[in-house]
Amino acid sequence: MLNVVRFWILLSTLLVGGGWILSALHQLNRAGYAVILALAVLPFFFWWRKAQPLSREHRQRLRHKFQSRFKRRAPQLFLLIAALSFLSGCLYPALNYDANAYRLPRVMHWLWAGQWHWIHTFDSRMNISACGMEWLSAPLILFSHTDRLLFLINWVSYLMLPGLIFSVFTRLQVRPRVAWWWTWLLSSGWCFALQAGSVANDSFAAIYILAAVDLALRAREKKSATDLWLSLLAAALATGAKQTNIPLAALWLIAAWPALSLFWKNPLRTAGVAVFGLLVSIVPISILNYHHCGTWMPLDIAGITVVGKFQLNPFWGVIGNAFCIPVQNLLPPFYNLLPPFYSYWPALWNEMMRYFLQTSFGAHFASFENFGFLSDVYYHGISEGNAGLGLGICIMIFAALREIRRLQKTSATTETVVEPVPFLRLLRLAPWGLLLIFMAKVGTFENARQLAPYYALLFPAWLVKTAHASVVRQHRWRRLALLIMAFTTLLLATLSERPLFPAQTIFKLVQSKFPNSEFLLEECSRYLESNYQVTVGRRNYLKQALPSGETVIGYYAKICFVDEPSIWLPYGQRRVECLLPDDPPERLRSLGIHYVVVNGAAVNQTYGNIGKWMDKYNASLVGQYIFTKQSRQISEPPDLYLVRLN
Repeated sequence: MLNVVRFWILLSTLLVGGGWILSALHQLNRAGYAVILALAVLPFFFWWRKAQPLSREHRQRLRHKFQSRFKRRAPQLFLLIAALSFLSGCLYPALNYDANAYRLPRVMHWLWAGQWHWIHTFDSRMNISACGMEWLSAPLILFSHTDRLLFLINWVSYLMLPGLIFSVFTRLQVRPRVAWWWTWLLSSGWCFALQAGSVANDSFAAIYILAAVDLALRAREKKSATDLWLSLLAAALATGAKQTNIPLAALWLIAAWPALSLFWKNPLRTAGVAVFGLLVSIVPISILNYHHCGTWMPLDIAGITVVGKFQLNPFWGVIGNAFCIPVQNLLPPFYNLLPPFYSYWPALWNEMMRYFLQTSFGAHFASFENFGFLSDVYYHGISEGNAGLGLGICIMIFAALREIRRLQKTSATTETVVEPVPFLRLLRLAPWGLLLIFMAKVGTFENARQLAPYYALLFPAWLVKTAHASVVRQHRWRRLALLIMAFTTLLLATLSERPLFPAQTIFKLVQSKFPNSEFLLEECSRYLESNYQVTVGRRNYLKQALPSGETVIGYYAKICFVDEPSIWLPYGQRRVECLLPDDPPERLRSLGIHYVVVNGAAVNQTYGNIGKWMDKYNASLVGQYIFTKQSRQISEPPDLYLVRLN
């Protein structure tokens, strides 16, 4: 497993660093990537020529090791989760909301221009956000002309998660039996399992920070400069994946501190690794943000001012997140099945939060983005876009605490106390300090999913306690753990965005048999009017309506609208130009734009109606897509207009 992790770190460094290098050379194209991959393959080829082939006994030993490792129920359930995630990724296109709103479009803009550039767009997240996932996605889109393979980035990362968690836990003095059980439990956490088959960019960075800590500790034990260099690259990749991961760099520094002297044994190689570390970290996008906006993270520039107000008071940020993060992790998987209000309770909850924010005490949390709210996009329940570790892991934590209390009363714990090592104790406690930094600074909506890289590192400080060795021996606790993992497989199979059963057929039949049942109507609408169905409907409309011969299409929308990737289809054959409210008609015609896709909500907000927009740009209406919802709990997407410039 460790060699696979090392290879993944090197491959990620190659693709992320290569993306920036090719952009600087204006060669972000197939030829550029071919040269980089050829230069990377040559050393591997010579190593492979010199390497000794595996003997028959070695192959049999590896096969036996794999079979013995996965003969128990918990690893088998993990394999089932991984298999369902892979099937889900193969069957369904990229549906993640943020990916469609800005991450996929920004990649397409860069590939068309042959370089990273500051995009003319209302949604400034296309420009200011970290680029880790995008640089991994770029070559896949470039060579395949599709986004259907992008889920493999998350899926491959997910396969490495259990081994890294177990290795880090045991090196932090968690007993192997305890580490073994919690390895499989945490790997079935909803933020990891649901994102494994998607294109979300929250959980995949967990691999980097776990590898950074693990390799730094290995370097300390084995005096290996190579492992220390790889740990540096892994930590840099974690920060380059998302700005909210920046505090985790301090955790790597603590883990690597005892081995830092290894850097000076070969200063030239260390300098080269450091340069690549800077290249794949958050540094390049921070420099570019400063160049264009005067600050490393410009949250208050035009197009994203709604986020710019999230300047939290650190004290109230910690207090507010101490409420919001547990609430998001305790949400039930299916809202419609929760009595007594069923599908009405999320709306009631949000109304209560609105009232709370108007009170004198609630005013302290006004800087949060929708403090305490539940997403109106995912009213049906948990999804990849709003899941933290999840209710199942929370239940297992409560069950472990209950068992510890019971065992303490009966004096059933007999394990010897592990001799504390100050350095390892600091490393176990440090993630909790970094969590406080995150809570003091991040007030975005549904930030429980953004904590995905932090979660596993928070557990060793608790699991190192002696009592847990007795807890994991309790048969009822083990049965509950397996039940929680089994439920995760059920959740994966029944997601309304990506169901793995014939949902359309079943729920249309149910709807026809019981047309007057309000509960069944709401339940059926989860699948018949899901985010997937809406996206597919709009994508099919654009595919049919857009003229095939047009190589440039205009797109008028505002932040958080997700139709731009559909306009780029087929990838590599059409360019999309984003339009702003103050763009003059002359700019559109100078770009060679003849057709414009207009988002109904955006045009109504700025101009009042589509007619005024067409009058300004001397355009005529060609087509319109209207979505009519059946359920009150489904967020109705805006209309789409296709107009032609006269």
